[in-house]
Amino acid sequence: MARPYLHHPSLRDRVVLITGGGRGFGWHIAEELLRAGAKVMLTASRKPEELTAVKKQAEAIAGPGRCATVRADVAKWEDCQATIEATLKAFGRIDVLVNNAGRGSNEYRMSLAPGGTKFYEVAAEAFRTIIETNSIGPFYMTKAAVPHMLKQKFGKVFSISTSLDTMCRPGISPYGASKAALELTHRVWAQELKGTGVDVNILLPGGASDTAFITAAMRPGAVGTRAGQDGMLPGDVIVPPAVWLCSDATNGMTGERIIAKFWDEKLPPDQAMKKCLQPHNQLPGIM
Repeated sequence: MARPYLHHPSLRDRVVLITGGGRGFGWHIAEELLRAGAKVMLTASRKPEELTAVKKQAEAIAGPGRCATVRADVAKWEDCQATIEATLKAFGRIDVLVNNAGRGSNEYRMSLAPGGTKFYEVAAEAFRTIIETNSIGPFYMTKAAVPHMLKQKFGKVFSISTSLDTMCRPGISPYGASKAALELTHRVWAQELKGTGVDVNILLPGGASDTAFITAAMRPGAVGTRAGQDGMLPGDVIVPPAVWLCSDATNGMTGERIIAKFWDEKLPPDQAMKKCLQPHNQLPGIM
């Protein structure tokens, strides 16, 4: 669904790098940015064939030369460096980094029953993979991108997280821990980058969303048909605040936790964004 009201003038030719852009949230965000006139670089690692398909779709939306793709694993520092280099080669700059690539609890779950897989049942390799992709990967990508943003005195970084309920839910501690670490690093990065022109935020859907990230084993039904089922959110719920975060309308907004499900399409975007902001605590509470 196209949303022309999100097409802020500043998005014309803005360069946005989206990791995990071959499907799900990543591609939904890319679609709307392309409609708004942005240029996008998309990455994928496990299913690089997805990039061929989305590049064709991107050209159908925006014409040639507006979308580039690269196969990259965010858990590998050398891949992250190469991704930034490829973005600069393709478009000459990098304005926005969307850390969307991630691995979910389906990577290690042995049981979908209440309580799930206990932490001592999780394979050591699976735990490491989750942390490397969801926590270390965004660090690598942001570390590689921010020096270029600092040179141009402008940039935006936001990463996709999950709900607090999910972080603390028994049976998925590797996934929850990876997202808690992600959020804490971003809160610190926002403070370290304050006044530089580079903004850092966290964006989350606010609940399970109808994308391939939620498998049929976890929620029955075909992807794209499950919204509303047991409270499941639409697969594109994240698009409005994500696109608005890429625009100049949010310059200076940093250190925020933005919950997409609270976006109200009936309101002007600035007001809708305010409804999505989680109130601040001086220090985050964990226990």
